[in-house]
Formats: sequence, structure tokens, C-alpha cells
Amino acid sequence: MCIRLESAVESCDNKYMRLADVNRKVLILSLTIFLALLSASLLVFLIFATAPRDIGPTGVTIWFIALFIFLSSFGTLLRYSIRVRSLESEKQLSTLQRQLRSSVAFSLFMTVALAMQSLRMLNIGDLMLFLLILGIIELYFRTK
Repeated sequence: MCIRLESAVESCDNKYMRLADVNRKVLILSLTIFLALLSASLLVFLIFATAPRDIGPTGVTIWFIALFIFLSSFGTLLRYSIRVRSLESEKQLSTLQRQLRSSVAFSLFMTVALAMQSLRMLNIGDLMLFLLILGIIELYFRTK
């Protein structure tokens, strides 16, 4: 009788654990969609309603931050929607987290490259060094 009781408790724990994973996945997806829409609207407003001279350095910084958020959230949603079709539900949360991490790294690289280009400081050596640093960080997270 104890064996059946333990297996029932164990299956109940697995059920709640799966529910927690689903809730975490829905929360991450909801925040990602919200941030994509918010940053896209801010980018469109700053591009069409103002000029870079009018918004000043603070506005340009806000534009680059909005670009980073948009690229990372849109990249995450796009890559996750492509990968999720062939996965079972247990692996979807880890896939979403992996796609989010790699999209953040890619969008950080693109945003830094564009910011350096706008400041006329773009140098291939600096870009390679930054790419190497991002690669080391990604390697650390993959082996952790």
C-alpha cells in the first residue's frame, strides 16, 4: 500500500512541476511579446516623428536600447516558433530559454556594432574581440 501511495505522490509532484514549467513558459512568452510590441512602437515613433538631432544623446541611447529589446524579443519569438513545432512539451521551456539567451547575444552584438558605426568608431578588431567575448560567455552557459 505504501508503494502505491508513494507513486501517487510522485506523479502528483510531476504534474505540478509540469504546470510550473508551463506557467513559466507562458510568462516568458507574454513578456517577450509585450516587450517586442512596446519597443517596436517606440522605434517607429522615434524614426518617423523625430530626427536624431532633435532627440539628442539621451534619445539616441533610448533608440539603441529599444532596438536591442526589439531584436532580442523578435528573434526569440521567431526562432522559438520555428523550433517548437517539432518538440514535445517537456523540452519547450529549455528551448525557449536557450533561444532567448542566443537572441540576446546576437542582438547585443548587432546593437553594439550599429552604435559603434554611428559614433564612427567601428573597427574590425574591436568587433572580433567583442564577438569572442560573447562566444566565451555562450560557451560558459552551454557547459554549465
